[in-house]
Amino acid sequence: MLTPESPLRVVALGGGTGLSGTLRALKPEAVREKDPWKIAGIVTTSDDGGSSGRIRDEFGSIPPGDLRNCLSALIKDDSPLSDLLDYRFKGDGVMSGHSLGNLILSALADVSGNWVRAVRQLSNILVTVGHLYPSSVDSITLHAEDADGNRLIGESKVNRGKAPFRSFWIEPREAEALPDSVLAIQRADLIILSSGSLYTSTLANLLIGDIREAIQDSKAPIIYIANIMTEPNETIGMSLENHLDAIEQWGGIRPHGVVVNQTGLPEDMCKRYELEGGSPITYIDKTCGGTQVFLGDLLDLGTSMARHSPTKLNDAIKEAIVKLKSR
Repeated sequence: MLTPESPLRVVALGGGTGLSGTLRALKPEAVREKDPWKIAGIVTTSDDGGSSGRIRDEFGSIPPGDLRNCLSALIKDDSPLSDLLDYRFKGDGVMSGHSLGNLILSALADVSGNWVRAVRQLSNILVTVGHLYPSSVDSITLHAEDADGNRLIGESKVNRGKAPFRSFWIEPREAEALPDSVLAIQRADLIILSSGSLYTSTLANLLIGDIREAIQDSKAPIIYIANIMTEPNETIGMSLENHLDAIEQWGGIRPHGVVVNQTGLPEDMCKRYELEGGSPITYIDKTCGGTQVFLGDLLDLGTSMARHSPTKLNDAIKEAIVKLKSR
């Protein structure tokens, strides 16, 4: 029987700011003195924009940005190293826009010849908690056909596609999952699908066959952390039910529970999102096709963005564990 007080093995999957936010929420349970959780993050590797995209194109490597973000989230104690890791070079030169952490991680991977070893080495330098794995070390490219029939290639273009998507896949279709990622899922007591871009973060990992099958075969409960707002284009106009249906349609998985924010946004924040086409994610039915809905005040009021508060999300995840423990 799962309880929040047990030494749970928890795996969170995703990318971007969504997964790093979920890992920040889980971190207190990994550093507590009694029966700490063993947490692992599995990070999508399909990013093709910004500093990560430039490194990917120039060196033929997996993009380091989401891995860097998550390493920063897992630093055990507050440290200036986190700011250093996230530092971006300014100006108009060849370094402009590059993140220092991306360059360090890429250099370690080049020296060691192994991305898993590079992440582990940087984790040791930063003194992080938990484990972090890329979902694959293959060079993965997202492909989609959006609602208007546009063919989209690459995460940065898929992210601007119009929902709902008619088709969605990765190339190579037979991309291999990192064995460590599969093993972490197989050993997990709890699986979390993090918030973040629905298609380009949450679903990107589930399109990898070994990842999807490991989750499908697992007896662990699956909790989805719903975004607070829809995103322009990619999920515009999509309800909570639509998000869950998309996860089932493209990822082959129906979460057992979903954590949803019920706190209204400040008026100025709401207006800003509305101008960009975003809106709060709505739901009709608390059963959501068999998925239990857990409502809570999850909004981080200390930021100008619609983000989950790590402390509030931590409480919501533990509450969901209690209510799902009878499964």
